Amino acid sequence: MKTRSRLVLASLLMTCVLATPAAAGVAPYVRLDYGGSQFRMTDLNNGIEDDNAELLDAGLPAMFEKVGSGYGPGASVGVWLTPGLRLGATYSYLRAVRINSLDLADPDVFAYDDELDLRMTEIGVEAAVRFKRLWGLTLGASVAQGRGEIIERLTVDQTVDVLDYYRLDGNAHRTKTTFGAFVGIDQTNDAGVAGYIQAGFQYRDFGRLSGEVTETDGVDVVRSTSRTVWLDYSGFYAKIGIGYDLVR
Repeated sequence: MKTRSRLVLASLLMTCVLATPAAAGVAPYVRLDYGGSQFRMTDLNNGIEDDNAELLDAGLPAMFEKVGSGYGPGASVGVWLTPGLRLGATYSYLRAVRINSLDLADPDVFAYDDELDLRMTEIGVEAAVRFKRLWGLTLGASVAQGRGEIIERLTVDQTVDVLDYYRLDGNAHRTKTTFGAFVGIDQTNDAGVAGYIQAGFQYRDFGRLSGEVTETDGVDVVRSTSRTVWLDYSGFYAKIGIGYDLVR
């Protein structure tokens, strides 16, 4: 319900921005982009390393990879309050998926599959200053309401003398305020078409997320609540985008 209310509020803000009458120095704009951002995830990646080492010690060819960067689209809409100062609403979505599995000649003897799906959705506001004489050099900052989410599906299936099966399905999320700062190049041609590149840092330290877990041994099913390891979606990011300045 809270997320839906924020989306409605953001939509109203965008509508009001686009409906702002043209005034001296005031020019509505829209921007669309795509990019990637680091996800720090120190504790989670340490856990992946520990699992990898344990399987190697057992003589299994584990070559697990850490969680990397998240990728996804973004958008912003707002107004140039002056030719060099803009204020607007922002939206971004990032997703990182890491699947670590064992590639064995006989998977019926032992199978291990761990799928991690990390997502970050942010709705907020940004302010930026553009220096046209410096090739459109832009400096800005943002604050947003972020929703961090992690989905895990882990399966361990071992058949030696007896059947040993384990399956975990977990989903956890948390909403928290995030902050960022960026620098970029943002240029608009005479037709109002804009192009830009941007790099910055976004602070998204979410701590331990609360969620639901379903575990089964193939016979019994246990559902419970749990908390994740410490999750930090913070990191440097870069993106490229296009846009349009409706009034120049």
